[in-house]
Amino acid sequence: MQGKILSPQLISGDDGKRYEYDKNDVVNLGDKDLAMLTGSQVDFVSFDERVAKSIYITHENVNVSSILSADSIGSARLKALWGLGLQFFNFIPYIGQIIAIVGFVLYSMAIYSVSKAAASKSLFKNYIIAVIISFLGVFLVFMLALIFGVSMGVLANSEDVGIGASMIAVLLLGGVIALIVAIYGYKIHAELARLSGSSLFLWAFWINVVSVILCLSVFGIFVGFAGFIIAWVLLFVAWWGFKKLEKTEKN
Repeated sequence: MQGKILSPQLISGDDGKRYEYDKNDVVNLGDKDLAMLTGSQVDFVSFDERVAKSIYITHENVNVSSILSADSIGSARLKALWGLGLQFFNFIPYIGQIIAIVGFVLYSMAIYSVSKAAASKSLFKNYIIAVIISFLGVFLVFMLALIFGVSMGVLANSEDVGIGASMIAVLLLGGVIALIVAIYGYKIHAELARLSGSSLFLWAFWINVVSVILCLSVFGIFVGFAGFIIAWVLLFVAWWGFKKLEKTEKN
């Protein structure tokens, strides 16, 4: 019998009936993700008119909509790879920033999909906290630095607050925010490493941390930039190899 996949559990037959099935009965599934194969044509047999068996995918119908809507490891992997790829265009003026924002959204969707597939209560929550603190931190530090720059003359004549003290306050605030973001960043990458079984997620995180520190010095900025590229490559490779959830005691 011929039909098409309606969902990871349901097939619509050419006879107008719907058949339930188990993914283990899809003979040529391989490492494909059923959640992304909605609409694909199949050939199958049924002995009780309710359950499909010996299913063969005859024509795959992988589309963007099914990838974006699916909350599976396969869809998360593709969204993360697309997101990382688009973020690499951030160095292009104007249009590059727009492309990078799209990449950021896709990467965020990938984290959400992994958290749903793994039934994790902490992964996406930690990611959102890190993102919010990052944006608020950059905004606060920028505003304080701006106020400090505009009011340098006033502060210089103040008996209570000096320019040096104000600068130290801004740097301390930036340091505290960076530390908090780093803590949540570690939690995110440590969980990704555990779920995927790949330590490359943690390697990418630590190289990013070292790169940020190096970029704070004039002489280390080029090494730091090279570190960012290395971290990006490691993260890309880590997501590329993330094809299934690793079975651990915490799962």
